[in-house]
Amino acid sequence: MSQAEPSAMSVPDLLDRMMKAEFYLIENRLLTKPDDLKEKIREHLLYMIDLEKSGTLFLSGPLYDDSGAMTGNGMTIIRAGSFEEAEAIASRDPFVEAGYREPRIHRWVVNEGRVNVRLDLSDKSSSLA
Repeated sequence: MSQAEPSAMSVPDLLDRMMKAEFYLIENRLLTKPDDLKEKIREHLLYMIDLEKSGTLFLSGPLYDDSGAMTGNGMTIIRAGSFEEAEAIASRDPFVEAGYREPRIHRWVVNEGRVNVRLDLSDKSSSLA
């Protein structure tokens, strides 16, 4: 049986076929001077790497302003079983523990989009687009 073209589908049918992948988006707002982050950057990066290796971290990185300067704010997307679990993960970030950043957490349900991954085994290179 062939599936109908999206343009011919009703809204409920369109919504029903979507991914509905649940993530938690953490907006990390700077509470101090950006230079203060240097004191805890190593611990922060190690924490993020641990989250990545455990499969908890989906995406994370710093935010920049329109002039290209790093703002000290950051965005992190994690996999968690509940809002409370996401809060606990966010609160253990060394930047948060030190009082340099304040996390704001949102439950995010991803319905649309495309992820392209290239992995070349011969030279261990990859790209994500």
